[in-house]
Amino acid sequence: MSGPNGDLPGRAAELRTLDAVIARAGTRSRTVLGTRSGRAVLVEGEPGIGKTALLRASAADARSHGVRVLEGAAEQFERRVPFAAVGRCLGIGAADGDPRVRTVAEMIRGEGQPNAMQARDADFAIVEAILALLDEWCAAGPLALMIDDVHWADEASLLLLHRLGKSLSTLPMAVVCAYRPVPDEGLERLRRSLISRDARVLTLGPLGDDAVSRVAEDLLGTAIGPRLRRLLRGASGNPLFVTEVVEALERDRLIRVAQGTAEAVTSSVPQSLASAVLSRLEWISDAGLSLLRAASLLGSSFTVSDLSTVTGHSAAKLVEPILEVVRSGALTECDDRLAFRHDLIRQALYESTPSRAASHTAVARALARSGAPVERVAEHLLLGAGYGWDGTVDWVLNNAGTLILRAPALAVELLGHVLKETASDDAHGDTLQLMLAYALLWEGRAPDAHERAETALSGLHDTALRGELLWVLVQADTVAGQLEEAAQRARDVLDSDTLSPEETLRFQGFLSTALYFLGDLDEAESAAHQVRERARELDHTDAMTDALQTLAGIHQVRGETAAAVEGADHALLSGRAQPMNTHRQVALQLIRAACLFELDRGPEAQAGLEAGFALAERSGGILLATCHMCRATFMFHCGRWDDALAEIDVALEHPAHLGIPRAFQGLGALIAAHRGEFAVAKARLAAAEQVGTPSPTTTYYEYLVHWAQQILQQAQGHGQEALKDLRHGWRHGFGPVTGRAIPCRAADLVRLALESGDRATAEEVTTSLELRIASEQHATVRMRGIAAHCRGLLDGDPAVMATAAVAYGGSNWVVSRAQYHEDAAAVLAGAGRPDEARKELDTALGMYADLHADWCVEQAEARLGAHGVVRRRQRRERRPTSGWAALTETEHRVAALVAEGLSNPAIAAQMFVSRRTVQSHVSSILAKLALSSRVELATYIAGRL
Repeated sequence: MSGPNGDLPGRAAELRTLDAVIARAGTRSRTVLGTRSGRAVLVEGEPGIGKTALLRASAADARSHGVRVLEGAAEQFERRVPFAAVGRCLGIGAADGDPRVRTVAEMIRGEGQPNAMQARDADFAIVEAILALLDEWCAAGPLALMIDDVHWADEASLLLLHRLGKSLSTLPMAVVCAYRPVPDEGLERLRRSLISRDARVLTLGPLGDDAVSRVAEDLLGTAIGPRLRRLLRGASGNPLFVTEVVEALERDRLIRVAQGTAEAVTSSVPQSLASAVLSRLEWISDAGLSLLRAASLLGSSFTVSDLSTVTGHSAAKLVEPILEVVRSGALTECDDRLAFRHDLIRQALYESTPSRAASHTAVARALARSGAPVERVAEHLLLGAGYGWDGTVDWVLNNAGTLILRAPALAVELLGHVLKETASDDAHGDTLQLMLAYALLWEGRAPDAHERAETALSGLHDTALRGELLWVLVQADTVAGQLEEAAQRARDVLDSDTLSPEETLRFQGFLSTALYFLGDLDEAESAAHQVRERARELDHTDAMTDALQTLAGIHQVRGETAAAVEGADHALLSGRAQPMNTHRQVALQLIRAACLFELDRGPEAQAGLEAGFALAERSGGILLATCHMCRATFMFHCGRWDDALAEIDVALEHPAHLGIPRAFQGLGALIAAHRGEFAVAKARLAAAEQVGTPSPTTTYYEYLVHWAQQILQQAQGHGQEALKDLRHGWRHGFGPVTGRAIPCRAADLVRLALESGDRATAEEVTTSLELRIASEQHATVRMRGIAAHCRGLLDGDPAVMATAAVAYGGSNWVVSRAQYHEDAAAVLAGAGRPDEARKELDTALGMYADLHADWCVEQAEARLGAHGVVRRRQRRERRPTSGWAALTETEHRVAALVAEGLSNPAIAAQMFVSRRTVQSHVSSILAKLALSSRVELATYIAGRL
C-alpha cells in the first residue's frame, strides 16, 4: 500500500535499490550513477507481501524521470501460450500501432512458417526480433521492462528474459522480474542465469511493526491506537493482510476515531489472509459477485469487452456492477483494462465458483463466437474439458491448424484430450489423429509425431488421409535428422501407395532434395528433372521452384557455378507467380551468393547474401545459421578473419540442428591453425567431432574441417598424410561436394604434391583445371589465374606465374592472393632471381601479418630461407590484447557508430551484418577497453578526438 507521497512503508531500501538500477541504465532519478548500463533485479516474496506495489511505485518514479517503462504480468491461464507474458509488456494485441511491434505479432501468430523444421526454430527468431526491437527503443532513451508474476510465465517469455540478460550490461535498460518463490524448473533456470550476470535479488520479508502501523495509518488517515496495533501483529507483516484487516474492521464499524487516534473496538480479526480477502466480498451485491466470478475465469486482468462477451450483457448494463466492485476495492482500473486488486482475490472467487468446468466451457464458447484468438478459446476448452458444448470437436477441427502454428504445446494437449473423449469409430477420429501428429511435429517432438502417425495409419478409416499421414512420417524422420530413412520411406511410398497426382509430386520433390543432400547427385538430378516435367504438366509452381532449387544446388556442389546461378535465378523468377516460402527463398539466395563469390562477383554475392539474411532472420534455425556460415566463409577468404570469428561465436548460439556447429568449429579451427594457435585449433576440431559426422546440410563446408586437419598434420611433420587427405578430397569430394567446387585448394594440393615428390598428382590437378577452362565458354579470370598458378608451380616457370598475378590482383580472395605471392617467391628463387623473389616474399609476409597468420609466416620464411631469400622488412608486432590498438578494423567502425548513438540494429543495417554480430563486437570492444557501457564508450571516443 503506497503512502500519501507515493512511497511504500517499510520498503524504502528496496525502492532505493530499484531506483539505483534504473539510474544506472541512464535515468536521472534520485541517485545518478556515473555509468549507464543495464542490470536485472529479481523481486521475490510470498503472495501479498508487496511485490506488485513495489513494481508500480518504481515504474511511476522511472516514468517521472523520462524512462520508457514496459509493464506487464504473466497469467496463470496462459502458461502454454508462447510469448504471452512478454507480449503484454510490448503491447502486442493493443492495436499494434508500431509497425515493428506488428511484425513481432505476425511472427508470434505463426505467419510464414511453411514446415516443421522452421516452426521449431520460430521461438528463436521471435526472440531475436524482440531483442532487436528493444535495442532500437534503447537507442531512443533508457528503458525499464517490468514483468510481474513471472512464476506463471510461458517458456518462450522465460527464454526471452534469459537472452536479454546476456546483453543487458551493454544496454541502457533495467529488467525487473517479480515472482513467488515456487518450485518451477523454468523459473529457477532464469533465476540462475540472471544472477550469474550480476542481477540483484530483493527478497521481500514481513514488514516490521512500525511499517505495519504506517500502512494502517495511511489507510485511515490518522494515528492508530495500541489495541489496533496489537491486532495487526496477527497479519504477520503482510501488507495485503494488513490492508484487508483494516478495511474489514472499517466496513464492520469496528474502528472508532477519538482525539486523532483510530482504535479497534474488537479483539477478533480474520485468522488468515484468505478469510480476510473473502470478508471483503460479503458486502458486494449478487450482481457484483456474479460479475466478479465471471471475471475470475478470465484471469488477473481483462477488458470490459471480455466481460461483456462471457456474461452476455452489454457494456452499458455492466456499468453499475463494475462501479460497485471497483468501489469495493476488489477490482482496479489499469489503462484500458480492469484487474483484480490482488490475484488472491481472484483465486478466492475462482475457487468458490460452482461448476468451474462448465463455466470455462461456456467462456470458450462465448469467446469463439466473438472471434477471440484461438489460443484463448483453447485454454478455456482445456480448463473446462469441453464440458457441455457439442461444438467442441467442430471448433477444434476448424481451428487446429491456426492453433498449431501459434501454440503447438497447447494444441497437443487439447487435441490429445479431445481424442480421448472421441469414440474410436467417430468419423472425425482420423482427422484428429492427423492434426495431433502435426502438432507434435510442430512442437519439436518428432518421435512422438512419428508414433502417432503410425498409430493412425494402423487403424485408418478415412483412406483419403493416408498420403498426409505418410507425409508426417517422412517429415518426422527429416526433423529427427534421419534423412536416409526419410528418403527410403519416400521411395517406398512412391513404389507402393496410390496417391493423388499432387501427393505423388510432393513425395517426388522431397526425394530429389533428400538425394541431393545425401550426395547421390545423379539420382537426385534425374528425380528433379522428373519433378520439373510433372510440375509443368500440373501447373504446380511450388514443385517447379523446388525442382529448380535442387538442380541449382547440384550444379553448385559440382562446381558448375555459372549454371548454378542461372538455375537459382530461374527458380526465383518462377516463384514470383505466387508467394514463395521463406525457406526456399533463403536457400536460393545462398546458392546464388556462394556461386557469385566463386565467380569473383563480390558485390552481387554480398547483395544476395544480405537478401537471404533479411528473410532468414524471421525464421531462425538452420536457415539463419547457414547465412552466418556463408558470411563467415566469405570473410575468411577475404582476409577478415576476426570478423569471421565474430560470426562464428554468434552463430554457435543458434539451435544446434543438423550438425551445423561442425561447420562453424571447422572454420574456427582453420583460422586458428593458420595463426599457429594449434591448441585452439585442436579444441575446435574436437568440438566438431563431438557434433558427429557431417550432416547433409553442412557437407558443403566439410572441406574447411579437412583443411584445418591438414595444416595440423603439416605442423606435426606429417606432410604425406596431409597430401593423402587433400588428394582424396580433390578426387572424390567431401560428401556431395566435388574437388571441382573448391578450386581454392588446387594450388595447395600442387604445392604439397611437389614437396612430397608426387609430380603425377600435381600434373593431374593442373591438367584438370586447364581442361575445365578449355571446356567452359566463359571461364572466369580467377579460374584462369588458379590454373596459371598451378602450372607455374608445376613447371617452375616465373613467366607463367606472372600471368596469374593479373587474375589475383583484383580478387576478393585475400588468402589465395597471399599464398600466390609466397609461391611466386619460391618459383623466382628456384629460377635464380632472388631480388624479385624477396619482393614477392615481403608482399606475402605483409599479407600474412595483416591476417596474424603466424604459421604461414614461419612456413614461408623457412621455405624461402632454404633458397637464401630472407625478408627485407622487420617482422610486425602482433596486435595487443587490450587498449585502443587491440581493436580490429571492424571494431573501430562499430565503436564509431556506437559513439554516434546508433542502436545495434541500426549499426547492423549499415554494416550488412546481424544485430547479434554487432552485439558481439560491442562486447569485445568494451572488454578490450575495460569499459562497462555504451555511454562510457562514447565518452572514451570523444576524448580521443
